[in-house]
Amino acid sequence: MSVEQRIKEAAENAIVNLIASGNWIAPDYSNRFKLPKDFNEEVWKLVDVESIKLQMSILIERDLAEKIVAMMAAEISSDIKKVLSDSERRESIRSVVRENLDSIIQKKG
Repeated sequence: MSVEQRIKEAAENAIVNLIASGNWIAPDYSNRFKLPKDFNEEVWKLVDVESIKLQMSILIERDLAEKIVAMMAAEISSDIKKVLSDSERRESIRSVVRENLDSIIQKKG
């Protein structure tokens, strides 16, 4: 491949990448509406920071609880797989289930 061909392909790739990334379009930030500094300060004074802290703590608690439950479920799943990996134990469990299946079904219904 000639140098000219390689330069042509590199230029084409650069143009395609520029268009694909969207960097060739930029908003004119100099024409944006600007809020006065004191307006922002007044709004910030109206924010109930304690309420935000409370809401954040609720979200964090929920997230932690979900993560803990997921970790416990993974651990239990791993334990069950270990127990069921032994064919004798697995067959023993199946036997108990078969023997008690009728009473298990009746309790659900």
